[in-house]
Amino acid sequence: MEQTQTYEFSSYASFRETINDLTDSLAQLQEYASSLNLANTARSIGDVIEKAANEHFEVAIVGEFKRGKSTLINAILGQEVLPADVLPATATLNRVTYSKEPYVVVEYKDGTSERVDINRLAEYVTKLSFDSEKKAETVREATVYYDTAFCRNNVDIIDTPGLNDDEQMTNVTMSILPEIDAAVFVISANSPFSQFEKDFLENKMLTSDLGRIIFAVNCFGTFSKEDEDRIVETVEKRIGSYVMDKAKKVMGENSKEFAVYKRKIGKPKVIGVYAKKALMAKESGDDQMLTESNFPVFESVLETMLTKERGSITLQILANKIISSGSEIINSIVIHENALVMENDEFMEKYQIAIDEIEDIRTKKREEFVRINNAANQVFEKLQPILDEYWVKIEETAMQVIDEYPMSAEDLKREKLKVVYEKLTLKIKENIENKAQLICEQIQNDINIGLSEEAVRLQSFQDEFFESLNRIQELFYVEPEKRARNGGVVDSVIGSVIGTGGIGGLFIGFREAGIKGALLGGLTGLTTWVATSFLLVTAVVGGAFLTPAGICLMALAGFAGTFTGKFAVDKFLVEERIEKYKHGLKQNVSKQFHEMKINSDFTESVRQQVMNSFTGLKNQIEQETEIILQDTQRTLDDLNETKKQKKEMSDNEKFRLQSIAENVGEMLASTYNLHQALTDILSDGE
Repeated sequence: MEQTQTYEFSSYASFRETINDLTDSLAQLQEYASSLNLANTARSIGDVIEKAANEHFEVAIVGEFKRGKSTLINAILGQEVLPADVLPATATLNRVTYSKEPYVVVEYKDGTSERVDINRLAEYVTKLSFDSEKKAETVREATVYYDTAFCRNNVDIIDTPGLNDDEQMTNVTMSILPEIDAAVFVISANSPFSQFEKDFLENKMLTSDLGRIIFAVNCFGTFSKEDEDRIVETVEKRIGSYVMDKAKKVMGENSKEFAVYKRKIGKPKVIGVYAKKALMAKESGDDQMLTESNFPVFESVLETMLTKERGSITLQILANKIISSGSEIINSIVIHENALVMENDEFMEKYQIAIDEIEDIRTKKREEFVRINNAANQVFEKLQPILDEYWVKIEETAMQVIDEYPMSAEDLKREKLKVVYEKLTLKIKENIENKAQLICEQIQNDINIGLSEEAVRLQSFQDEFFESLNRIQELFYVEPEKRARNGGVVDSVIGSVIGTGGIGGLFIGFREAGIKGALLGGLTGLTTWVATSFLLVTAVVGGAFLTPAGICLMALAGFAGTFTGKFAVDKFLVEERIEKYKHGLKQNVSKQFHEMKINSDFTESVRQQVMNSFTGLKNQIEQETEIILQDTQRTLDDLNETKKQKKEMSDNEKFRLQSIAENVGEMLASTYNLHQALTDILSDGE
């Protein structure tokens, strides 16, 4: 391929074509690796291929009840697949996935499942009748298998229950957010941003990656074009303000992390649509009506988000694997060829030096792991003041709610006090959960900073690692004239494919590109990994999209039940003065917080979060380096046996290796261009 080639994968078709091309190349490399006895490389390639085969995008449609979520999904699908009604309808998670045969699989909370006719879906997942609502309470998720063009592109659509319909339904929606690739937050143009929507966005969805959220302002068509534009602009400004305010609280306004985040976050994706008109247009084939609905613009933004923005990470992982594995295959062929033309004594001397070099690399790696452990401990120690103040801050938040809660003498009457109490305790619960969320996001941010700093420090180890591999390769360097006299197979291939001479270090650029990405999670190499650590670190260490502060859920698990259930009401019913009532309530609240602190393992949960994050980094480095070291040692050991038996390379073997070298060299050259294009996309804004 030409160096000037441009790559286009912002459509489902082009993205899938690129995926198929890369997995085909990997399959060929796996075959070559197996034939060269590079078992670890072959097995690792197989793992990547298997993961790519199961790769698909998941898009959740989120919003308050009666914002038109189900209608918007039906418009995406081009036909009325999910039930929609003027009353709150969706009561479970409904997943739409591709199948030529339409049917539904209902998974129940007790672990059982049932296949039902698609026409009976509403009986299982809605609140449209008393019976269906009772049935829905037993359902965990319903998967709708349907033949739609959208889902044919390996995209699943997830319809979520309406937020603020009731707490249980909101929790159902929250449970899916950590697992998805993108979210479409549906807002009504008639009443954009209720207080609940504002609170939900600030405290639940805007905690890590605005780039994976589309805000669809629905019900357009009843406004003038000027009003529509004004509403979209207002929503966009509000969201931008929410995002920046939240990021300042989490990272600190003057921190370098906030500066990077502010530079990279970009504008919120806010699009006005008229979902019902779009559905009608698709069903009737009315292109003019579809254009008027503005739905094609929304679909284009969603497609680009999934394939170019989210999908680029997937493509880069595959490209990195081709580069790193292909480089090792070429390296193995070079060592193999050169070793066979060496004198036995010379080979044995260099064989021992190479084995010692491999052991030296492993020794240095173990030393690095000690340093990584120390870095993890330092991060945890840095967090200790925050952990020490955690319950203090939570209790202060509760006390402030009680102090500021408006009450009158009328509220102290027996028939009203219980209602006031329930509202007040709910307010306390919401505020302390939000405070806990913010604290835990700050904790997660500090962990991310520590990981990023460790990644920068590890660059020296990576450089040493590649230099050691290069030294091993150069140990077996043989003058071209000597190789030519013995029928060398690689020089002409390398020269024609890469356009440079010299064996030593020839593929080191490819290897660095592939391995550096792999050592730090298979993303885009060190620089991009560090620059985007706040956005992408969860992909490396197994965190969650939209909720990087998952640790706060551990601390508050079951909190609502214990909090509201342990307060006695009767003892306050006889109090006649508000201040005395609040004082007694604060004492009771304080007592409960004291009990929760004693019984809490929050500090230990944070410690585990820190250690798991850094362990994930170590495990990734261990896995990727050992693939190369073990296969390099296997190649040397096999050659040692061959030299002892004084075997020579047959003409057929020379031809086979030449063919492999040619094919792999071409793969590396073309994939490296793609790798660079993907790096540019993922580094955009640097």
